[in-house]
Amino acid sequence: MSSSDLVIAINKDHDAPIFSVADFGIVGDIFTVLPEVIEEVKKIQAER
Repeated sequence: MSSSDLVIAINKDHDAPIFSVADFGIVGDIFTVLPEVIEEVKKIQAER
């Protein structure tokens, strides 16, 4: 991850260590959050 340009973390535990290195963090269940994130990315791409 140290060579990544962007790190986005999704985890149910708001104290998860990944949040200390992530650029963006979302506290929640991945199976709930990820589909919503994908839809938003698709909307942004469609506007371009």
